[in-house]
Amino acid sequence: MNDYVVHSGDADFVKAKWDSLWKAYQFLKSTYDTQNLPQNFGIGHGWVEGGPLLPVKTELYQSGLGAQALHDLGNLAHLLGKEDVSKEFGQDFASHKALVNQAFWSAEKSLFSFALDRNNQRVETPSVLATVPMWFGLLDEAKSEATINLLADSDHQTDWGMRIISSRDPKYNPGGYHFGSVWPLFTGWAAVGEYHYHRALPAYSNLRANALLAWEGSLGHVTEVLSGDYHQSLSTSSPHQVWSAAMVVSPMLRGMLGLGVDVFRHQAVFAPHVPYGWSWVHLSNLRVENCLLDLLYRRSADTIVLEVKRSGAGSCTLEFSPSISLRATVSGTEINGRPVPVHLEKNATDQHATVRFPLSGGPNSLRMRVHNDFGLAYSPELPALASASQGLRVVSESWSPKMDALTLDVAGRPGQVYELGLWNPEQIGSVDGAVLDKSGARVRIQFSAATDQEYTHSKVVFHFGGKHGGTP
Repeated sequence: MNDYVVHSGDADFVKAKWDSLWKAYQFLKSTYDTQNLPQNFGIGHGWVEGGPLLPVKTELYQSGLGAQALHDLGNLAHLLGKEDVSKEFGQDFASHKALVNQAFWSAEKSLFSFALDRNNQRVETPSVLATVPMWFGLLDEAKSEATINLLADSDHQTDWGMRIISSRDPKYNPGGYHFGSVWPLFTGWAAVGEYHYHRALPAYSNLRANALLAWEGSLGHVTEVLSGDYHQSLSTSSPHQVWSAAMVVSPMLRGMLGLGVDVFRHQAVFAPHVPYGWSWVHLSNLRVENCLLDLLYRRSADTIVLEVKRSGAGSCTLEFSPSISLRATVSGTEINGRPVPVHLEKNATDQHATVRFPLSGGPNSLRMRVHNDFGLAYSPELPALASASQGLRVVSESWSPKMDALTLDVAGRPGQVYELGLWNPEQIGSVDGAVLDKSGARVRIQFSAATDQEYTHSKVVFHFGGKHGGTP
């Protein structure tokens, strides 16, 4: 409801449906346990409908959505002028968000737990379901980073999408509908959540997996559920499911492009994590009430350019916040030749250079000068039908305090060689654990064949400054 209203401006719809919303809230509240978390057990299932992951009292999935519901109800109450109710929801949301982060976090295992059992004990199973509250930014950033590192590994992420639990879990079954299979829905959740927490490499791998699945079978039809071990649909799978298809769209728009619209603020947000293999993106028909926007994003080695055309009546503001490397600096930004201030916000793996400006009816040309931007590009492919995973996993990324070294934890098939594309590679002085090719445009990672494991790990360290180099 909040998504619809904020994007459409249809506050009359909220007014007409407020009684129904209030009844839904009363039902949600009736399911609270003694610590005010919404329960599943004895009321109805959460996401998991059956199988060895049950019984549980409440899932992180369900409790996270319960917290977000309070946030959105508060905003809807505000739009109707119910400020006392809105304030109360805001306070409840803040306390529920803190409770979710405390109740489901396992400090011992450094992960967000799948659920709480009937004795309020954490079920310390890592699951892709944790990316649903990440979609809304509900989970603590540092703790989410640790959980994403687990989910980005080969036991959770296949070439065709995300398993619900690890393939190393004793309860795992590759054909288990709710205890081992891969759903494009899960894969889309993971992509949006990973983009929200600035983990663009695993996010893009998940987005790309879902997009490529749309080319299998009848074009545009995306299956419901696939095996956790092999690239093939399960016999129980619907051949085409709307939420599978939607999870190509949402990771693209909400995730990679970071699009948002708020009609009541007359504002659009474009906060992209454009893959470093792409030099341009063109968006058309982005509507903010009566304003229609056309955006052309272009990137070169030292410049980001955004051209915006606006048609229609009314005022409209754009918040442009592209992702750049933590090494990068912005020396200046102009709109139509006029200097404007830029706000830099750093995260664990990138930073965003944010500019907010009103859109005129004429040309709106933004030019941002960026120095020492650096990035990695990887575009995985689906394996042959009925095959096991073959692709590279970028499990974690960590920068040195001085931003002069980037360390990757990567996982790959024993004996295989993988390539990563490089953006602005002239900054690299040397590489440990991989070899720069002669062109300097890519790096090759060789995994040792001396193991019988399906996947093995390796470290790759990029050192910046000096001449090209590399050691295998």
